[in-house]
Amino acid sequence: MVRGGGDAEMETVGMRLSLRSYPERGGTHVHGFQQVVLPVDGAMDIRIGDASGSVSGRRGVFIGGGARHVFQVSGASRFIVLDMLPGTSPPTTPRSPFFAFDESLAELTCYAARELMSGGLDAEGEIHLAALIAGKIRRFFARPPRWPGPVERALALMRERHAERLSIAAVAREAGLGASRFHELFRHETGRTPGEMLAEIRLDRAEMLLERTRLPIAEIALRVGFSEQSALTRSLRRRRATTPGAFRRGRIA
Repeated sequence: MVRGGGDAEMETVGMRLSLRSYPERGGTHVHGFQQVVLPVDGAMDIRIGDASGSVSGRRGVFIGGGARHVFQVSGASRFIVLDMLPGTSPPTTPRSPFFAFDESLAELTCYAARELMSGGLDAEGEIHLAALIAGKIRRFFARPPRWPGPVERALALMRERHAERLSIAAVAREAGLGASRFHELFRHETGRTPGEMLAEIRLDRAEMLLERTRLPIAEIALRVGFSEQSALTRSLRRRRATTPGAFRRGRIA
């Protein structure tokens, strides 16, 4: 991963934590240390060996030492980057370099971005922050799958391609099941239909953009997979008893 272009950086024993932005032209890199990239704003398309995906929303990537990777960013973007230097105890190598993370790591990533940008942490606080992020990431890698394989594959596809016009039939194919069997299994395991889960994933992403950016609501709606602003408004009101405008106003300090 590009070492330059970072806005702010700190280093602990064996780890380096930084807030970075990259030129849109992207690049190809290999480095001898392990690295984790977490999105703050924008998106990065990256290929590591035969695996490719997008680092955006709540989807990060693990880059092993010596792994050649090709990446491309589009528009303004920022990422929290954790370099695990030689001698650092590595996380359990994941089956896929891409991983989804939960609300707690999302909040920690945002906090790290704010503090690294402002320079508000002392040395002890910086060491603690890097250790917290590294610990959470290790637990994600070590955690066994929560759902059966077909449901895990379906959820991964929904998270990765939620902004597209993604049909449930396509999700069922990714899960390796017929539509009826997939719908039955998914609802039994998660308590929601595939359509309901996809809507929730889109709303999570919409709320994150409403909170962290000044993008127009209409643009946010399109970015997360809704056909227009009114569709986002209806879904947010029905499922979370608020509207995009009210949610944004409530998150402004």
